[in-house]
Amino acid sequence: MSQKLTFKLDVTGSGMRTDATNDKHIISIDEPESFGGKDSAPDPMSTMLAALAACENVMAQIISKEMNIQIEDISFKVEGELDPSGLMGNLDVKPYFEKVKVEAFLKTSASQEQVDELRKKVDQRCPIFRTIKDAGIPIENLWVKN
Repeated sequence: MSQKLTFKLDVTGSGMRTDATNDKHIISIDEPESFGGKDSAPDPMSTMLAALAACENVMAQIISKEMNIQIEDISFKVEGELDPSGLMGNLDVKPYFEKVKVEAFLKTSASQEQVDELRKKVDQRCPIFRTIKDAGIPIENLWVKN
């Protein structure tokens, strides 16, 4: 049985701004001025989407080595759609993403079929992707060889 990982953060808030610190790094999150923040950092939902893309990238790097595929470069476009009225108290509206879309663009000598297989394996093993998918949120993931 493998050893489990524990992730810990110390988090402080001031107004709409939040700073989360682990042993070495600070993650700052804020809201735009239109939502009461100072727009000093990305908002929480954008941060969640960035974490999804980062997790997919890390897993792609690990799994591509297992598959003997070299990735020269990978970039992502990620979007999530939600109705903000759920955040503002409308109990008839879900306060989370209604759907998420990921597009990855890979510079690689691998075939599109190999890229598709890599994506399938990443989808199976990426913790953040699986958290979203297993929560029942529709998530579309398209990977294209550039």
